[in-house]
Amino acid sequence: MAGESNPKADGPLTKTDETGVIQSTTPLTTPTKIKSPARESPITKFFRKRPKSSQGKEKHKDKQKTSSVDEKGDSLKDKSKEAGATKSEDKVGSEDKVQGKKAKQKRKQTKRTTNAPTQTSTLKDYFLIRRSSRKCKSDIEAEKNKLLQEAILSKKEDGLVIKDFGSKGRGVVATKQFKKGDFVVEYAGDLIDLQTAKEREEKYAADSSVGCYIYYFCFNDKRYCIDATAESGRLGRLINHSKTDANCVTKKIGINNTPYLLLVANRDIDVDEELLYDYGDRSKSSLAAHPWLSL
Repeated sequence: MAGESNPKADGPLTKTDETGVIQSTTPLTTPTKIKSPARESPITKFFRKRPKSSQGKEKHKDKQKTSSVDEKGDSLKDKSKEAGATKSEDKVGSEDKVQGKKAKQKRKQTKRTTNAPTQTSTLKDYFLIRRSSRKCKSDIEAEKNKLLQEAILSKKEDGLVIKDFGSKGRGVVATKQFKKGDFVVEYAGDLIDLQTAKEREEKYAADSSVGCYIYYFCFNDKRYCIDATAESGRLGRLINHSKTDANCVTKKIGINNTPYLLLVANRDIDVDEELLYDYGDRSKSSLAAHPWLSL
């Protein structure tokens, strides 16, 4: 029939419109552009890696296997060598330790034998002794005692002169300077025991024209007395008393087990200064008879 399409006919589907014009039913398609493959430059072709052949790959794998086996064998050999070396080193080390201990023992023995003090050796052979110029207290006291002994035995009375003080009577004045601790004079007289001193004191008290110059003191837990009443020409017996302004003090010293009584300066003494010391008598009878003892 006119105006209908025959689906069984070959070719594109067509249909006729009312005017009898044949129209095609196939859709119109836009033409697609086909891209040409990019051209490679000769440089990229030259540096492009070519795939290895299968035979080359297998040879490379075989080489890797053989090298790994060789490396394992070498490592086992190295380990065995190291184990043997460590064992030998341990043996050598133990032997060295034993030898070292023996050497130390020998050194100690040689040191003991060489450093052992002989009968003639002293500390000076091993240590340097530095001598100090300073003196200890005991040495200083020993030197002072030696000087005092020399002054007593030589009856030294330098730098002293007798002076008359009017109502107070005679006294002793310094003609030179004395430093603190210097020897001044010895209180010289008869050394007697306590019983003899009591007898003489009673005798002197009976005669008012005669004074009493007996000095009592203790030495090595024993009582002694020095009687300087008799005129002997020694100056120590003429030094006057002062309780408050004394510039001398008594000191006891032993020479050949014999006590001596002397006077030393308890402060610096100037020239023309009267020498004074405390008699130490505080008895009521003495103060009543001699009031100046309290001054």
